[in-house]
Amino acid sequence: MVGRSAVEQRDVAAVLGQLRLLGATREDCWLYRGQLSIAFDGYEADPRELIEVPEVRSFVATVHAAWPYWAFFLNQLDHTINLWAACLCGDVFPGGGQVQIDVQKLRELLIQGFAGMNELFMKHDFPEKDLVIQSEGLARMIQEIGPVG
Repeated sequence: MVGRSAVEQRDVAAVLGQLRLLGATREDCWLYRGQLSIAFDGYEADPRELIEVPEVRSFVATVHAAWPYWAFFLNQLDHTINLWAACLCGDVFPGGGQVQIDVQKLRELLIQGFAGMNELFMKHDFPEKDLVIQSEGLARMIQEIGPVG
């Protein structure tokens, strides 16, 4: 859970510390694969959706720049990847939780995501069949974002 004050101050140190623990050992890395959901606290009274809050988008971008392993750890069963992609690849935010995705930014995000995922699979010699499954799951999540352009 990321608090609003951390977001507004762009204080990513605590979050990055927790994220780095997920991959501290081979066992931890495998245990937390696909288990991470990101939630933000303190925006309940804000009428905007999280992706419409510039500070949230900036916070996600700062975390993303320092932590390339999101595609390995982020949950593929909830909307965490959608939030991540919308914050990083959104071009226009017309309101109501809608976002227009920049296709080039999305391509770059996927390339980076697959690279981080591949790095962890290779580093820890995880089974290739699981890499294929996880990669296909990521591709499905990105397709669910909807029309881009």
